[in-house]
This record gives sequence, C-alpha cells and structure tokens, in this order.
Amino acid sequence: MVNWASLLLDAGIDVPLERDQFNISCPFHIDELPSCSINVTIGKWICFAGCGQGSLVTLLSKFTGQGIENIQRDIANNAVEFDFDFFENEFPSEDELAEVEYPGKRQIVPEWIFDRGFSRKTLKDWDCGMNDYGDLIIPVYDAKQRLVGWMERRIDATPKYMYSKGLRKSQLLFGEHKIQSTQTICITEGALDTMWLNQNGYTSVALLGASFSYAQQDRLKALRPEEIVLCLDNDDAGQTAINKINSCMRDSCVVSWIELPERVKDVQEIRQQTLLKQVIDNRAFW
Repeated sequence: MVNWASLLLDAGIDVPLERDQFNISCPFHIDELPSCSINVTIGKWICFAGCGQGSLVTLLSKFTGQGIENIQRDIANNAVEFDFDFFENEFPSEDELAEVEYPGKRQIVPEWIFDRGFSRKTLKDWDCGMNDYGDLIIPVYDAKQRLVGWMERRIDATPKYMYSKGLRKSQLLFGEHKIQSTQTICITEGALDTMWLNQNGYTSVALLGASFSYAQQDRLKALRPEEIVLCLDNDDAGQTAINKINSCMRDSCVVSWIELPERVKDVQEIRQQTLLKQVIDNRAFW
C-alpha cells in the first residue's frame, strides 16, 4: 500500500497524517480558502479552482517537475517511509519532534561536495558527515539545537535527496538554529542553497521544498525580520511559492525576491561571489 501522506510531505506539500480525505490550499495557486481536495485511499486529487485533477502520481509530477516514470520508481522503491509513532496528533508542536542520533561519520564528507564550491569550514559548521555509501549527510536541527533528523544528498541516485524517517519538514526552517537576530533573512528551498548563502555571508533558512506551511509561516514571523529575500528555484514551483509567501508575509515584513540568471536552477549554482552579490543586490520588491 502506498503511503501517500509520506510522499506528499516529502515533496513539500503540507498534508494531515491520519485522514483519508481532506482539503488543503492548492500548491499551484494562491488560495483564500482551501480548494484542493485529496483522497489518499484512492490516490486522487482535484483543484476546484481549475488547476487540474487526476492521480496523486500526476500531482507529484506536476509539483516536483519530475517525470511520471521517476515518481513511479520512487513509489516502487519505497523511497520514503513515515513513522506515525513519532506523533500523537495531526499538528505536533516542535517539542514533539523526536530527537535522533547522528546516522554516520561526523566531519568526514565525500570529496565531490568540494567540486560545488563548499569549504571545509562550512561543512564543519553545519555538522555535515558521510554515510557508508559516500552520500553527504546534512543534519537537521530545530530551533533549540536538537538533532531531529537528517537528509542524505546522493551523487548518483534517484531521488537525489533522502530524508530520515519521521522528519516533518513542514514543521521546521532548516538553519533556524543558527539565527540569533537579523534584519534580513534569505529564504531558499534547499539545504545546500542555505548553506551556500551562509558561506557567502548571508543569513538564510530553507523550507526543504517549495511548499510554505502554516507552521513555517509562524516560525518565520517569530524571527521578526525586517525583510525576507526569496531565493527560490528558477522553475514554476518556485514562482508559485514566491507568490504564496508574499501573500502570507507581506503584512509582517518587507518581501523581496531575486531573479536568477537564465539556465541557473538555484542560488547554489552561482559560484562567483561577485555575481551572487549582484543578483541579491538587484532583488525586486513588491
């Protein structure tokens, strides 16, 4: 049986855990009221505003940009598994996230990560490590600096990212534990993007996906930034997330966004520090 709730959460779509059918804000447009209905028993979805309908395979393909075959392969391989025993209700507080042990070798990282421009200091600062397969381990800490999960960045496998069982990404802002006080926070989708911005002198947190949950909204507002700079991926899902975050946050702080150069997928692909600074300095404001 396919654990659709787990797959949707891993993709960055915030859904309740223990209900067969529910309505959520559509991930493809800005909702005033939840307009997307999902049934995980029969594996179907429909957006009543007209964004689409069909199987949850097509929903995941449309949201992630992956082909149908890749999605079906992930399902067949049981790539993501969710442990319901970690939670006592649908919307656990941060304190209810289970603390875990580090899964691999600390401070030893695969050599290929240096080809992406990361320094040893950055990887040490973020407590990265390596597992027995040569994958990069990126630990996930909550705001109280408790280790609550990790992700594995794989070099030659699909999907590229694997998340630890029980990690509810929608309840966290990756990198929040490093923020003391700041006027400006850059928001990214991926952990490596946030680490890259941090290496280049920018305060950043990652959503760990293109979805922006209510819990993440509350956590971001609690940091009380004067401005957030949206540094999301250069694709349709990233643009949708930009519009949604602006709608949610514009009454709390200044919201700006960057325009990535053509054929650049995300900020981690901007290896030149001067170009990265130029892109962020030239950000647009609503």
